[in-house]
Amino acid sequence: MLMELQASLDKKEFEKLMGLKPHPRRKMPILKEVAEDGLLFSNYFTHVMRLDENKKRILEPMRYRVRPAGSSTEIPTKYNVFNARIDSLEKRQTWQTLFMRSHGIVPFIKFFEWVEHEGKKRLITFSPEDYEIMWAPVLWDEWQDPTGQIKFKSFAIITDDPPPEIYEMGHDRTPIFLNENCFDDWLAPKNLTTEDAYAILKQKKSTYYHHQWAS
Repeated sequence: MLMELQASLDKKEFEKLMGLKPHPRRKMPILKEVAEDGLLFSNYFTHVMRLDENKKRILEPMRYRVRPAGSSTEIPTKYNVFNARIDSLEKRQTWQTLFMRSHGIVPFIKFFEWVEHEGKKRLITFSPEDYEIMWAPVLWDEWQDPTGQIKFKSFAIITDDPPPEIYEMGHDRTPIFLNENCFDDWLAPKNLTTEDAYAILKQKKSTYYHHQWAS
C-alpha cells in the first residue's frame, strides 16, 4: 500500500509531503524496497516483528532508519538514527521516547560493515557460526505527514560492543543477537522494568562470527 502510494504521487509533491526541500543533487532515498540481492540499506524497507493490538506477533514493513513521530523534516544523514547503541538508549532523545515503549525484532542472515584495511575502506560481511538466521532487537516509531496522506513505521537496530573477532577486523559495534526465549518479553515492554529490558539485551546469543571481504 505504501509503495503504491509513493508511485502515484508526483515526485515534488511527495518530497513536499515528506518535509523535504527539493534538491537537484539529493542522494538520500526516501522510500525504497529491499534490493533484489536482499541487502538492506538505510532508508530501505524490510519486515519487522512486533505485537499488534491483540498481543499477537505480526510482521510489518518498516523503514530501516527512524523518522521520529511529529518531525517536520528528515533527520540529516550525518546523524545515525538507524543503529542505537545499548549505552545510549536512555541518553539520546530519539531513543528515550521509544525505549520501553516501541520494541520490535528484525531477522537477517548476516551483516556488512565498512572498515579500514590496508589504508582504504573495505566492505566486510559477518555471519554467525551454526546459525542461519539472526534476530536483532529494534526500536521503532511511526510518522505521518500533516495531511495524513503518508504514514509509515521506521526502526533502528540496537547494537552492543563487538566480540573479539569483529573488533580485530576493525569494527566497534555489533547488532545484538537476541535469544529466542526472550522474544515475547522484549516485544511487550509495558510488562518490563528498565532493568528487565537491559537484562534481556544482555542475554544475547553467544556465537562466533566468520568474516568475508565483500569488496
